[in-house]
Amino acid sequence: MPAFHDCHSEPGTAPLPEVIDAVPVPPPPEEPAVLNVRYRAGIVGERARVVHAATWTPRDVLITLCGMPLDPSLVEESTGMPCMRCIRIAARRAREDDEQRGLEG
Repeated sequence: MPAFHDCHSEPGTAPLPEVIDAVPVPPPPEEPAVLNVRYRAGIVGERARVVHAATWTPRDVLITLCGMPLDPSLVEESTGMPCMRCIRIAARRAREDDEQRGLEG
């Protein structure tokens, strides 16, 4: 890590502090990956096989945006008819993120 000892301050300003053996800033935590999953065929009826947006918990369970825990052995990554509760929650979160960043929708 380079030190700032060879930098010169501008006239009328305080000198720069020396930085020696600085500890690097850790990267920001990664956002959990969102998976699109639904129950495998034969586990539930076709009507209940909607696609949920889910993330992994530290205990290796999938939790959907709508709050339902899913056993990973019973689901598959898939596409299809989405869970409307997951869609509403995702849209609300996206709108809140846009508002925090000062974007208008």
